[in-house]
Amino acid sequence: MTTRQKASAIALFAIFSGFCAQAQPPASPPHAVENRSVALQDLIQKEMAAGGIPGLQLAVVQKGALVFSGEYGESNTAAAKAVTKETLFTTNSISKAFAGVAAMQLVEAGKLDLDAPITQYLEGLPADWAPVTTRQLLTHTSGLPDIIDDNTRLLDGASPEQAWEKVQKLPMKFPPGAQYSYSQTGYVVLGKIIGRVAGQPFADFVRERQFNVAKMKSTRLGKGTDGGPNLAALYTHLTLRVEDMKTVGAVREKLPYERHEAWPDYVYPAGGVQATATDLAAWVMALQAHRLVGKESLDQLWKPQALKDGSYRGFSKTINGYGLGWPVVRRSVHPAVAPVGGARAALFIYPNDDLTVIVLTNLMGASPEKFVDKIASIYVPGLADAVK
Repeated sequence: MTTRQKASAIALFAIFSGFCAQAQPPASPPHAVENRSVALQDLIQKEMAAGGIPGLQLAVVQKGALVFSGEYGESNTAAAKAVTKETLFTTNSISKAFAGVAAMQLVEAGKLDLDAPITQYLEGLPADWAPVTTRQLLTHTSGLPDIIDDNTRLLDGASPEQAWEKVQKLPMKFPPGAQYSYSQTGYVVLGKIIGRVAGQPFADFVRERQFNVAKMKSTRLGKGTDGGPNLAALYTHLTLRVEDMKTVGAVREKLPYERHEAWPDYVYPAGGVQATATDLAAWVMALQAHRLVGKESLDQLWKPQALKDGSYRGFSKTINGYGLGWPVVRRSVHPAVAPVGGARAALFIYPNDDLTVIVLTNLMGASPEKFVDKIASIYVPGLADAVK
C-alpha cells in the first residue's frame, strides 16, 4: 500500500468511526446513573414503609433497554426470605394484556375477527350471549354476568365446572356494548376462544408465542398461590366485604397477614401470569420491537375504546380508559398504557417518553399505580408534577 493509500484509509477510518460514534445513543454519565439509583432507593423505601409493603421488585426500561432493576424486602416474612431477581410475583390482571396480545396475534393470522359474534368460535353458549363480540370481551363491555368475585372466589364457592354452568344461567348485566363493567367472565370466554382458534390450550399458546419469544425465562401461568419456592407469598392489610360479587367495604388491619388465592386454569387469561419484573421488561421490549405483534396491532391494543355515547371508562380518575386488554391513562401530558393487577402490581408504559416502569409487590392494597409516576419522574424530570 502506498503512502497516499494509507493516508486515505486512515481518513476513511476516522470518518467511519466518527459516524458510528454519532449513531450510538449518548450514554448517561456515571454520576447521573448513580444519582438516579440513590433517588430510586429512597423513593422505594419510603413507599414500602408508608404502605407496609413486605416485598417489591422494580424494573425500568428506557429507549428499548433495561436501565434499572432492583429487589427489596421479603418475599416471605415468616421465613425471612429476601426478594431476589428470581422471585416470582402474582400479577393478577396484568395477565389480561397478555390475553389481548394473544387475540391480536390470531387476528394477524386471519383466524379471529374481533367484531364477529363469539358464537362463531364457541358452541353451546346461552342465546343471550350470542350478540357479544370478542372486542366487547376485551374491553369489558360484554354485559356478561360475573363468574369470580372481587375476592377471587368462584361464583357461590362452586367447583370450576359448576361455576361455569351456573354463570351461563344468570341474566346479562346489560345489552352488549351498552356499558363498561369490569368482567372476569369475559376473559374466561376469551381464553376458551383463543384455545379453540389457536388449536391448543391458552396457556400453551401464550407460552410459545410470548414467553418464549420474549425470552421470559421464569414467567409461567399458575393457580394462585401454588407456585413453589420462588413464588412470593401474598399479603394484605384488607379484609374485604363482598356483596353480589363486588367489594362494598373493607377493614384495614394494622399488620399484614398472609392471603391465599386459587383459581382454575380457565381463569389464566384473567389473572394467571406469575412473573419477575425483569421478565416483564423483556416482554415490553419485545412488544415495542414488534416481535410479538406488528405496529398497527400494537396501536390497536393500546387505543382506548369509546362507548356508544362517545365516553370512556376505566378503573379510576387516573386509569380512565381501556384498550384491548390494556388499561389506559388518558391525559394530555405523559399519557400511558397501564396494566395493573390485584392492587399489588403495575406496569406503566409512557409511549411519548419512551419509558416503562414495572413495580411488582406481594401486598394487596399496595396499589403501586399510585406512585409509578413518581418513579417515572426520576427519568423524566417534572413528570409527576405535570400530571397532578
